[in-house]
Amino acid sequence: MSTEREILVAQKAAMFDLIQILKQQPDKTYTVEELEALIVAYIKGAEQI
Repeated sequence: MSTEREILVAQKAAMFDLIQILKQQPDKTYTVEELEALIVAYIKGAEQI
């Protein structure tokens, strides 16, 4: 079982990854639906590791 610290580190890493993805197109404006789809795709991809 993961410790609280390990969970926090994983959450921070995931947010960092998502920020890097969003920075790839800095001028793009995202809708709520697009952000949701991006996050869901990230989570599904991370689950396969």
